[in-house]
Amino acid sequence: VLETHIFHSFLRDRLNRKRDTFSRMEQNTRNNAHRNRAMTESPRRPPMSELSRTGYSSYTSPDNRLSKRLGASLPNLEQPANDTMTGISFSRPASLRKMTPDIGLKSPQKAVKVFRLPEFPPPLAYHYVQNYYSDMAASLGKTINATPPEESALLARYHYLRGLVNTVSNRRLDALEDFQSLYKTDSDIFPSQMVKSLVDSLPEGERSQADRRPELKRLISRVKRDQERERARHDNGHEEGAVKRFQLPKKYMQLEEFVKCVQESGIVKDQGTIHRLFDALTVGHQKQVGPELFRVFYTIWKETEAEAQEVCLPASVLEHIDPSECVFKLSSSVKTSRGVGKIAMTQRRLFLLTDGRPGYVEVAQYRDLEEVKVSSAPFLLLRIPSLKLRIRGRKEAFEANLKTETELWNLMVKEMWAGRNMADQHKDPQYMQQALTNALLMDAVVGSLQSSKAIYAASKLAHFDRIKMEVPMMVPKTTAETLKHKINPSLELAAPQPVDVLLYTP
Repeated sequence: VLETHIFHSFLRDRLNRKRDTFSRMEQNTRNNAHRNRAMTESPRRPPMSELSRTGYSSYTSPDNRLSKRLGASLPNLEQPANDTMTGISFSRPASLRKMTPDIGLKSPQKAVKVFRLPEFPPPLAYHYVQNYYSDMAASLGKTINATPPEESALLARYHYLRGLVNTVSNRRLDALEDFQSLYKTDSDIFPSQMVKSLVDSLPEGERSQADRRPELKRLISRVKRDQERERARHDNGHEEGAVKRFQLPKKYMQLEEFVKCVQESGIVKDQGTIHRLFDALTVGHQKQVGPELFRVFYTIWKETEAEAQEVCLPASVLEHIDPSECVFKLSSSVKTSRGVGKIAMTQRRLFLLTDGRPGYVEVAQYRDLEEVKVSSAPFLLLRIPSLKLRIRGRKEAFEANLKTETELWNLMVKEMWAGRNMADQHKDPQYMQQALTNALLMDAVVGSLQSSKAIYAASKLAHFDRIKMEVPMMVPKTTAETLKHKINPSLELAAPQPVDVLLYTP
């Protein structure tokens, strides 16, 4: 009866959509190649090569632009599940991006794979339930054998489910084999607590059988090592290994609390950038950030992050950009000197995504820019603000009637241009990544402040655009000619640290 109750409570939880490891793994389907890409130019978003390459549709709901995926990604908003959407979308001020209803291109939903459970036995007697478990495990086995190895995310789910069925039907060694396969396929969803309980419950006979199977022996050794580490941490009173759950602030924050809050939120770690963000959010009032302003800023940042993952470009456009590139921002549909469409910003270039039949028109790579400024374009009897770019090797300037977005795009493009120049000069791609972070923070600041001082506030984040005016740091000519790529040992640290020892090998 107990085993039957456990399994049916699992099924009931699935039907009620409770958040367990199985549900959470739907949020973690990036493959190992993406997880391990630590030194690319833009680790903040998945590259276009990992996003769906089909479909072209508009983002047509500006009033409720928080996607379902995003709802799950905002941690600890501390409100009931049924008003998650209202708590975020309707109580925040309209952002600049609300004036652009066709802000993005949303990727089509992926095809859903269905695994059919065997029919339930009519009387829920013990031996009938055991037969049901056996039928289900056998059915999952056939499905696993028929699934190609490249569909690793699907295989992970099947092994998870079969491991669960084997657990509740007391086939412990079979369950451990499934969880070992799951660990090799997708360690993000490995149910470590369940496996620890399984290992601890193994009788002597089964334990000796497990020791004779190399795969299971490795799994049990790993579990025991983890338990010893946890015990040692607990005995020493250390909490470094504990995962801190981020919570939105409930009170006004001075600079020190703000730095800690931003670092815990995962937005950015670098203290210098956080100090500039604090200055931007406190323009015109006391030097403290309120909980409501931070909530709006954080929500807009996460919105932009979710939209970047949902942008889907047609194959005819993808062939013009590198596989590692990702569209971080799209303008609304605007008139430009090279046609009507949306201006797209990646970490390397600007391009125009033409309206109607989607097409690609190169605007500029950042290193080719010669001048970026705000101009004005004639429109009927008026003159409206526009962004004007002069590009090396082209006689005619590129001009886009961006209207209310002009000042923000001007700031963002200048920062990307300056970051590209710094990266080229110092052979350090991390300058480009930092410039991209600054530009995205500008976008979130303008969206959250909604005041006449928003653009001035965002300009506080124009770090590289400011320092390129200063005396440049000289790199010896021989070094500049020889150096292919500079490694930053302080990457991912809150503040740069000195190098004590440097080993040079030719």
